[in-house]
Amino acid sequence: MFVIASADSQALDRWREWLSMHTAVEIRSLDALPDCVLRLRPQLVLLDVRLQRTGMLRDLAQLLKMCPETRIVALAAECSEELELALFRAGVRGVCSPELGRETLLKVVSTVLVGELWIRRSLIPKLIDSFVSEASSAATGITGQFAILTPREVEITRLIAKGETNKHIARYLAITERTVKNHLTAIFRKMGVLDRVKLAVLAARRTERPH
Repeated sequence: MFVIASADSQALDRWREWLSMHTAVEIRSLDALPDCVLRLRPQLVLLDVRLQRTGMLRDLAQLLKMCPETRIVALAAECSEELELALFRAGVRGVCSPELGRETLLKVVSTVLVGELWIRRSLIPKLIDSFVSEASSAATGITGQFAILTPREVEITRLIAKGETNKHIARYLAITERTVKNHLTAIFRKMGVLDRVKLAVLAARRTERPH
């Protein structure tokens, strides 16, 4: 189940056609989004950021806390770096242009659905830094948490902290992408995090701690 949120009728028609293999519900205002997501628990929300309103980022963050299984891709034309980082900090899993072609949009969707982020590589260090600055007061126990990981899980965590994708990790370690995903599931559970960005933050905090 997908939710497509936009006030642009042409965009809705285009995205609905491209995603015809999935059941999709359309909404045309942000006011309808919380109730829709809480009721349907969709896998994915395609959110046209042109619907934005005051408090949108706060509302998205709160919504994703209540529905952590739902992934949001923000479609934003001429998105500033500041807004893009803010969207990811709110919990959005991907940011891209609403003018993307069919094949690229489908790639974005498939990437996000397997648990990865669709993000410009140049933004990854800045996103991690922004989380790290907030996490500094909560760093106690991080090293102890990493002690419960296997050597291979630690190795994968280090690669995640460098911004590597599952495909690159699999190639580097000479294992399958499915094996990488299985390791990540175990790592997320052990570390008590929901996504690779939060895991990268913990890894960054660990390297900053005195040994």
